[in-house]
Amino acid sequence: MNHTLSVTPAKLQSLVHAAYHADAADPLISPMGDDSYSTLFGLIPVTLAVLRVAAEIEPDPVEVMEWYRSTPILELGGLSAEQLVALGRVEAVIGFLRAIGRDRDG
Repeated sequence: MNHTLSVTPAKLQSLVHAAYHADAADPLISPMGDDSYSTLFGLIPVTLAVLRVAAEIEPDPVEVMEWYRSTPILELGGLSAEQLVALGRVEAVIGFLRAIGRDRDG
């Protein structure tokens, strides 16, 4: 597996910025190997895929960065999103976030 446990704070900040400025016409489609996620227009890093879904729920980028790095997700074994991504469990994190989004909308 090519994942590292964490991205640098500067890289994470850059990815969060990209998540909040993603083109709504470029939806996430599916995972492509361990390190990429397909969108309508290309491939993006898996971390960015998770952050894009989180940005749909949380309007504050600082909160998303904090959540990604250090908030344990009890439903997914008490690991943070960053730890889960490092373990290759991107789909589980995205599914968790989408369930939260559905609960908030419905």
